[in-house]
Amino acid sequence: MALQYPTPDFPVLDIPGLGDQPLPAYYRVRIEQPELPALTDIETSIDLAMDRNPGEATPLSALKKGARVAVAVGSRGIAELPTVVRRVLDRLKDMEFTPFIVPSMGSHGGGVAEGQIQVLNKLGITEEAMGAPIVSSMETVNLGEVEPRVEAHIDRNAFEADGIVVIARVKAHTNFEAEIESGLCKMVSVGLGKAMGARNVHVYGRRGLVDLMPRIAEKSLSKAPFVLGVALVENSHHQLASITGVQPADFVKADKELLALYKAHAPAIPFAQLDNLVVERLGKNISGTGMDIKTIGREGFRGDPLRPPYINSIVALRVTKASAGNGIGVGNADFIPLETARNLDLMSMYFNALTSACMTRVKLPPVLPTEKLCIQAGMRVCWQPEIDQIRGCVINSTSDLDTMLVTKPLLDELEAQGKLLEVLQDAEPLAFDAEGRLVSNL
Repeated sequence: MALQYPTPDFPVLDIPGLGDQPLPAYYRVRIEQPELPALTDIETSIDLAMDRNPGEATPLSALKKGARVAVAVGSRGIAELPTVVRRVLDRLKDMEFTPFIVPSMGSHGGGVAEGQIQVLNKLGITEEAMGAPIVSSMETVNLGEVEPRVEAHIDRNAFEADGIVVIARVKAHTNFEAEIESGLCKMVSVGLGKAMGARNVHVYGRRGLVDLMPRIAEKSLSKAPFVLGVALVENSHHQLASITGVQPADFVKADKELLALYKAHAPAIPFAQLDNLVVERLGKNISGTGMDIKTIGREGFRGDPLRPPYINSIVALRVTKASAGNGIGVGNADFIPLETARNLDLMSMYFNALTSACMTRVKLPPVLPTEKLCIQAGMRVCWQPEIDQIRGCVINSTSDLDTMLVTKPLLDELEAQGKLLEVLQDAEPLAFDAEGRLVSNL
């Protein structure tokens, strides 16, 4: 049975004169992003990553036939995730093991077992599609302290298995810069740590993620039956570019090396300053903060300085279906539409924010009746009253930056920088349907 929590309600506000706010025309463009070739055969790449290397003893090869193997799968919208998970499971079956899936997403899904299954299902990870059971629980095993009052926790079902395989995407974290950010170690310490493990890391803020998270991971790796990591790196086009099999003893090293690879090819909005940004979709499957903070230049940890791009106003339009109402990230927008606000799952949002100790992302911005009025309001407060001078940009999401809509000043800048690949459509007014929803064709 699907979890049902009350959603908020808001009045329909008719703000005098707002509907008369003019909007600029936009060009649809394709821009240059760093290039890292996509894998052409994902299944073969996984096979190579999971190769037992005949004659070489590994934790995976040491398992006996019939061994129960927990496969840790998280809540992010990783490219080709169903294909990756299914192939890993099939290979484990070929090795005559008995695999099962463990949701590994900290406090996501409202911090309850059923909610975490629902998150996986929305990402295409179902028992039927994967051919393996999903065993979900929030119960953990305490593996001991890494320092006074800082404990390492791990999902009990994973701990009691004969082996654990971790599937993780290695990428930059939204909140901080370090040698180890999001990847294998974070999946071990936070993802498999469930709500308790996530809380133990996040309650310390920057220190928890930068210093304690890798140490908690090392503690877990030494105490629990980890046998393999399958580390994924995406290119700037949200395509899988690297799949690496990592032995548990090498998780820390691999996280550092693969993070450097990702950062060298990470996508970005190619402007230092914007007057207005419209983000069509935010969601947990896009970024842990709904909209990647490093992409939109908003606050990471409390007190952190803003980073480029410097954006005067941000409008967020919709929460992805895969997020199941978890609209964390709306707090980094300046306006959201009524339809989106009325479908927010505040329980998931507040639980997620309380666990991560970052409350700014769930503060609700002004709610206006339609997407069109939200965009008009964003223009009204963007500090550029001359419509033909507005530095405006529309993106599908912070993980989809190959094509975008830009106003004339930004088009000129792209051409001057040599980053414009193609003008896909000449300047046109933004299009809206009868309900005032943006129709962008991105």
